[in-house]
Amino acid sequence: MAPVFEHADLLFRLLGKLVSRPKKTELPGEVPHRDGIPILSLVGDHQDDLAEQIEHALNDAQPRAVPFQPVDMEMEWDRVVRERGDETAENYLNPAWQRAELCRRILVELASKYSSDRYGSDRRVRFRRLGLVNWLLQLTDTAQEPDSQHGRIVLRRLRDRELERRRFFGFMRSPSTEVALQGTVPWWAYIVGLYLVPIFWFRVWRGLGREYRWLLHQPYMAPADPGTFIGFAVRLTQPRWGREDPQQISKLLIDAFLEDLRVSYRRRPWRRRAHRRTAYGVAFLQGVSERNHGQELVRLFAEVRNDIGAFDPLLLITTSPEAPGGDQTLSVRELTDNPAPYDVWCEHVRSAGGGRPVQFWYLPVRIPGTVPESDERYEIQRDGAAIARRLSVPNPPAWTSRAAALVSAAVALAVLGGTVGLGVADHRGDRDNWQQDHCGLSRDDPDAATVWTAKSDECVGVAPHGFAFGSSDERVRKTMDTIAAQNREAERIHQENPARPLVTLLHMTALLTAPGRKQNGAQSYAREQLQGAASAQRRQLDNAGDRQPVLRIFPASAGSGMRHGADVARRIGKLMAADPSIVGVTGLDQSRKATITTIDQLTEVGLPMVATTLSADSLPSESSMYYQVSPLNRREAAVAAAYAGHLVDEDKLKKRVRVVYSLDPTDEYSENLRQDAAKSFKDAGFEVDQEGYVPSSSSPGTPNGQGTRAIGEQACGYDGLVFFAGRSEDFETILGATNDTCGSNPPALLGGDDVARLGADPERRRAFPRVPFEFLDFTVGSASCDGPSDLYSTMKELFPEECRRVKDTSLDGHAALAFDAVNLYMKAISRLRDTAPGIPLTPSAVWHALSRIHGRAALDGESGVIDFGGGVDQQVPLDKLISVQRVEGAQRPQQMGFCGRQGAGTGAKWCPPSEEARSRS
Repeated sequence: MAPVFEHADLLFRLLGKLVSRPKKTELPGEVPHRDGIPILSLVGDHQDDLAEQIEHALNDAQPRAVPFQPVDMEMEWDRVVRERGDETAENYLNPAWQRAELCRRILVELASKYSSDRYGSDRRVRFRRLGLVNWLLQLTDTAQEPDSQHGRIVLRRLRDRELERRRFFGFMRSPSTEVALQGTVPWWAYIVGLYLVPIFWFRVWRGLGREYRWLLHQPYMAPADPGTFIGFAVRLTQPRWGREDPQQISKLLIDAFLEDLRVSYRRRPWRRRAHRRTAYGVAFLQGVSERNHGQELVRLFAEVRNDIGAFDPLLLITTSPEAPGGDQTLSVRELTDNPAPYDVWCEHVRSAGGGRPVQFWYLPVRIPGTVPESDERYEIQRDGAAIARRLSVPNPPAWTSRAAALVSAAVALAVLGGTVGLGVADHRGDRDNWQQDHCGLSRDDPDAATVWTAKSDECVGVAPHGFAFGSSDERVRKTMDTIAAQNREAERIHQENPARPLVTLLHMTALLTAPGRKQNGAQSYAREQLQGAASAQRRQLDNAGDRQPVLRIFPASAGSGMRHGADVARRIGKLMAADPSIVGVTGLDQSRKATITTIDQLTEVGLPMVATTLSADSLPSESSMYYQVSPLNRREAAVAAAYAGHLVDEDKLKKRVRVVYSLDPTDEYSENLRQDAAKSFKDAGFEVDQEGYVPSSSSPGTPNGQGTRAIGEQACGYDGLVFFAGRSEDFETILGATNDTCGSNPPALLGGDDVARLGADPERRRAFPRVPFEFLDFTVGSASCDGPSDLYSTMKELFPEECRRVKDTSLDGHAALAFDAVNLYMKAISRLRDTAPGIPLTPSAVWHALSRIHGRAALDGESGVIDFGGGVDQQVPLDKLISVQRVEGAQRPQQMGFCGRQGAGTGAKWCPPSEEARSRS
């Protein structure tokens, strides 16, 4: 039960008075011609309990909730220190800049809440000025001196940002529009409309745009300003190198935030939404202290108010155990004082002159003590507080209602015509729905234009700048941030040395987010693939050769089961029109019909592909531009049958096998591996029977059949080998059923390569300690960051937390496959530049170079030797390594042997015959 505070009714009445906006003026309405809202400082104990009651009161206010955002100052400061306070890290900030970063993060958090639809679309605040300043501050994150081209780069990116925010220019610059206009309009009109008009518009907007004019005339950082917008913008992008005052940066951010609020609340006859704002926004800073620099932040708010001298519609509430700012001379008032604390403050406003001290804005009030239930006043205080807690704010004027707006809009439509009206409505709808359609990102986010929310509620698209597609996994987000930082480094290296060409690869995966934005247990393998790609990128950036290409990696998410891969491929095609450095795709995921559709679409846009884990036999025939670093299912089945024969020879099982597969008609991988396994085992003399199951997540058209638990239960007592040709999530259910039914005497289980996803996750592995199993892997399996490995030595540098977990995780090889896929492109590009230096690095040229990776030019990769044999139609490595891994509980998988080429190794004696290269045509 919530505690009852003594005289809490007086506090809630004071709160209601401070958040209610007068109809024609601003607070304090009791003092004509004087505007201002005090900083309400609640002093004392029981801060958390009282904060919770205040939050409920504001959220339950009638007729509409009061915009409110709590901020835990201790948690925010600890996060800043944790992320930016490591002196050994590249992103380290000294204490003064850490305080500025704290201010920036809190203001962005407040702006995000006030600009959302939480309180109604008609009360959203557009933070143009704060958005611009924050974008400039986030553009670069280094204390190094900018090069001579830095100003030009900032201006170009700023122009792209503005054009992307305008739907008209986005439409005009789209590839489909350019194609439609070519040949249908005069060449000069084509050039003027698509190139000169946007440039001219941006130059005009830089001079007339409100946020740009405000930035040049606001009072902070002004003394050293060269007088031009671009000069000021460059200073903001490199404030640490320019030795700017961090406190001035904080004040600039606060001023931008408050000015955006002022503009949104400024009443004008034509601004309906400003009149509908009948309650002031509330920022609740909990637990401010000297340690977390909350007191300094509040003081900066007060100083900006004094510097600007304009009313800002924000009620700032703080809680602390002592007087604001530690000022013992500041009188902390009681709620029961007569006259009341707010009346005394209004009198100070009435008599105040021009120079107001910082302490003028504080209204310190002591938090009342709690009333015990045994006290005879308990019920009276509880009921009085409950009544006062039902806050009421003024109703908006009737003429500002939605109905009145609709009537006005109808009249305007009649006057201006249906076409103009529909265009305005469409623009408004697009603006209101932008964040919902773009994974919650604002228009200012650099990734917002290339990601979108699919119908399955998954976030899909391409994110070059670090957006993690809504994933809540901190390790995924850290990986994406690392790739984004290396992308920026690649651009810088190319600008400094244009002889090193810039090339871009897209890494497409399926399971960065799950439907409903839920955490997905299979994200670990997707994260390891991205980390492998990032490690290859790091090594390429560190390659100091004058002609060596510099590499960018653009992560792409195609949704669960690759269901949105074709749409993402079409978006990649549009990116290629604007960015000629894009030369190929790595990754891809799960051999399903949607994956085949994705391959077809990537072929249509003209991009070569190097898949990491795909293995279905039919995939190479889908496209001549398709390559893979993993073996085919038929080779995997042959290795499985050979290993099973080896176990039979050692009398570990009978010569019979049960092939378990998915009945999902869209799962090409499972059906293909079933056919290959049945043939290979039969050819090896095994007695073969096959059992299909309905997967946990099946597609429409899946026939009826038994579930995975029934399969697991029926496996008990089977004296042959149970070979699983399905997905890891279904294998996990089978393990659970087997563990429950015959955990003390489990059957022999061998899984296909997809089960490696289970091997990558220590949490999922340790759930079945009594049921050991084996699976086929396309790498040597478990690795160590301390071993002699290009990949893992780099991972130790980029992702040390993964190496710290090496005792529990497997580092199962997904990173190695992605690492090799990227390095395959780098080897092809390097050989192309050596043999034909005059040929441009186009997707077509890179595609032809990939086929020449064979013989002495083969890649000795982390996952084995990759040799395409020299045949024009050989798109799969010959004798690619396949290992057998054994899992026993939470222990790291142990290799039982491997087949294929790894360095000078040739594999186990029981392996099937090596593959022959196809004849050249």
